[in-house]
Amino acid sequence: MTAHHSISKNQYLSCISEADLCSDTLKRIEEYGFDYFFFRMIPRHGNITTSSKVITNYPNDYVERYEKGPLSHKNPLMTHCQLSIMPIIWSSDIFRDAPDQWKATQVCGLAYGWTQSVHDPNGVVSMLSLARKDPPVSQDEFSGKAANVLWLCNQLHSAMLERCHLRHRLAINIIRLSEREIEVLKWTAEGKIASDIAMILSLSTRTVNFHISGAMKKLGASNKTSAVVMAARFGLL
Repeated sequence: MTAHHSISKNQYLSCISEADLCSDTLKRIEEYGFDYFFFRMIPRHGNITTSSKVITNYPNDYVERYEKGPLSHKNPLMTHCQLSIMPIIWSSDIFRDAPDQWKATQVCGLAYGWTQSVHDPNGVVSMLSLARKDPPVSQDEFSGKAANVLWLCNQLHSAMLERCHLRHRLAINIIRLSEREIEVLKWTAEGKIASDIAMILSLSTRTVNFHISGAMKKLGASNKTSAVVMAARFGLL
C-alpha cells in the first residue's frame, strides 16, 4: 500500500478532550508499529518548559526529568525540531551531547524511534516523537511510514491549536463589560478624549475615566488604546 493510499484511509482527529486525543493517538501509533509517543506544541513566545502543550504516554519519570525539567532545554530532539522540519531517526550520535538521556531512553523502553516537526506561519512549532523498545527503525520502514507520521503530527498540531483557541474563546466569553464601559470605549475608538466623551454622554470626566479604567482592568489592558483594540478583537464593541 502506498503512503498516499494509507493516508487517505486516515480520519481527521476530532476529539473533545485531551484524554480522547491521547487515546486516539496511541491507537494510531500502535498501527504504525510503535509503543510510545510524545507530542509537544511549542508557543512562539513564552517559556518552553512551562508554556508548551504536551500529550504523551511516555513513562512519567522520563517526562519529568528530560521533557519537563531543566534538562529539557538540552534535549537534542527539541533543538533540532525548533530549527528544522526534517524528520530525525534516533541514534547515539544524535544524543552525543546528552549521553544520560540516551541511556534513559534505553532503560525506559524508548530505545528506537524518530521525531517529526511542523512549523506553522504564526511561528508555532510542534514535534511528535514515536518510540519503541525494539526493533530498530529501518530505512525501508521509515520511507513507508514517514508520510503517515507527518500527517499525524500535522493533525495533532491542528487539534491542539483548536483546543487552545477554544480555551481562549471561553475565557473571553467570561469578560463582561458594562454598557457604559462599552460606550466610552466606542467613543475612545473614534478618537475622543475623556472630556469629549463626558460632554457627549453627560457625565463627568472623572466618571468617564472610571469606566475606562474598569474596562482596562477587565480586559487586562495596559492603556485605553490597548483596551479598545482588545475589546474590538473580542467582539465586545
